[in-house]
Amino acid sequence: MTKKIEKEIQKLEFKETQLLDVAKKLNSGKFYPLDFLSNAVINRSLKLVFGFTTLLKDDNFIAASHLVRCHLDNIIRFSACWIVNDPHNFATKVIDGIKIDTLKDKNGKLMKDWYLRNLLNEEYPWITNVYKQSSGYIHFSEKHIYNTIQSADSNKRTMQFSFSKKDNNIDEDLKIEAIHCMAEITEILLEYLNGWNYTKVNSDIIKT
Repeated sequence: MTKKIEKEIQKLEFKETQLLDVAKKLNSGKFYPLDFLSNAVINRSLKLVFGFTTLLKDDNFIAASHLVRCHLDNIIRFSACWIVNDPHNFATKVIDGIKIDTLKDKNGKLMKDWYLRNLLNEEYPWITNVYKQSSGYIHFSEKHIYNTIQSADSNKRTMQFSFSKKDNNIDEDLKIEAIHCMAEITEILLEYLNGWNYTKVNSDIIKT
């Protein structure tokens, strides 16, 4: 692992502390149904970020890359809380096991993943691209084929393939891009969580 990647990982790991800080704030006062979802998304995010950084440190980018898509799922589905008429009623339904994609937003639209993703993409134009790129690692695809090819000689019509538990030919920029994606996703999640905490703390002011 290069010094540059190590530095970027440290920046991402700092966001774990920020997630824990907002968790403490959300659980220090009144508790609402939306807090169940908030706690769940914080807990899942901490595990995904830790898993991602651990795998990168162990030179296993292929496994780590899967977690970008999982982390993106956190903000895609959690964002639904902000586009419904009653977030607490919505949260209660999710707690009861009702699937989010069977519920409707305040405009009467079913909140399918693609719908939520497209809405987020309006504010964060990179969302759709990251969704598609990271899905390429979730499903067996051409990305895995290219990652297996170590070298190719078109003149000699030969190829060399690499088989290893660790990275051999993954470009450093690709790893850094993935780290930045995890960081940006976490930052969006923190915005939602801090916004909800502000609403709880200032509920009297907001009502008036």
